[in-house]
Amino acid sequence: MNTWNTTIALRQSLLACALLASLAGALGCNSAFADEKRPYPKGGGSASPAAGPSASAAPPERAPDLVDGHKPWAPTLDVVLPEAASAAPTKVEWASAPRAWDVRVTDPGCKAWRIREWYRFSCGIGEIEMISGSNESVSFTCVKTQQEAELCNEAAIIFPVRRGDRRAVEFLAWSKWGPEPDSILTEQFLEGDPYPMISLQGLRWDF
Repeated sequence: MNTWNTTIALRQSLLACALLASLAGALGCNSAFADEKRPYPKGGGSASPAAGPSASAAPPERAPDLVDGHKPWAPTLDVVLPEAASAAPTKVEWASAPRAWDVRVTDPGCKAWRIREWYRFSCGIGEIEMISGSNESVSFTCVKTQQEAELCNEAAIIFPVRRGDRRAVEFLAWSKWGPEPDSILTEQFLEGDPYPMISLQGLRWDF
């Protein structure tokens, strides 16, 4: 009888141990899952996509930097050049001619004007010489305050810009060694080009 009771007591003890072991295992697993959780940092950020800009969003465009104090060149050809040749403008017409904003001028002392396909360029005081290109229909003007002056107070060159043209012109200024190159004018209007490429570049201004 004692042996039977001992066996029953032993089984009950083993069952109790097994039950306690299972409970301990469950508690251990729960504790392990709890340890894996980490608190998220608290701050101004949010996990919501609407709370801030997307990582793939493009940055805002910044204004282009100035180069030598000049804004990026954006040519404006408000009036299309005529294909047919027209007569040269008169002196009166040039007096009220609009500026030619399709010409890239980097010398602060130079200007360009346009009437139809005719252009007028001036860099103030100095002289003008043709370097290359056709001199057909090219004319020069020179205004002197004193007749014996060596340089013009206002020198200008006028010529038509027509398809197929290629020209290079040199503007000279006075130095202690005499006339020296001050600006370079280049013009070309090749077949297939939508408009001519004209640039009046200052030399002594490092432009």
